[in-house]
Amino acid sequence: MYCMEDEQNKKCRRQIRTSAMNMLAAREHSCVELRQKLVRKMANTITQANIDELIDDVLQQLLTDNLLNEQRFAQSFIRSRINKGSGPVKIRHELLARGISTELADDYLDDSYEFWQQHIKAVRSKRYGLNHPKSYKERAKQSRFLYQRGFSGEFIRRLFNEI
Repeated sequence: MYCMEDEQNKKCRRQIRTSAMNMLAAREHSCVELRQKLVRKMANTITQANIDELIDDVLQQLLTDNLLNEQRFAQSFIRSRINKGSGPVKIRHELLARGISTELADDYLDDSYEFWQQHIKAVRSKRYGLNHPKSYKERAKQSRFLYQRGFSGEFIRRLFNEI
């Protein structure tokens, strides 16, 4: 027996999958992030009661097909934030806000101490040049900048102790 509701569900699923694929073609997304975008987008176009269930089905299929991948998203996200000059504290916070588990965030952020120390030096010198702060006021200003970028107090103290 032909059921109109099944046909409508298939059409909605295709529409959701197409939208998800278009979003993933632009950049990697976490499951939580993609789900939020799809809910917002589909709320305007599909008026169906079980939209959440359909979105969850599509996301599960994308995960199964490896088109949506949390590890790949985490790697890509961390790389982009490092290139923007962000520190590990800020990156970890942003990953958690996007639904990435603490364990996964820790796996990709636990690079060597030397890496983060070199990174904080590069971020500071890009903003303030190679000249070291001459006064306490300058040092405090640079410390606040680095703290806002997501570097811990420990990294900042060690940076200025080396200088």
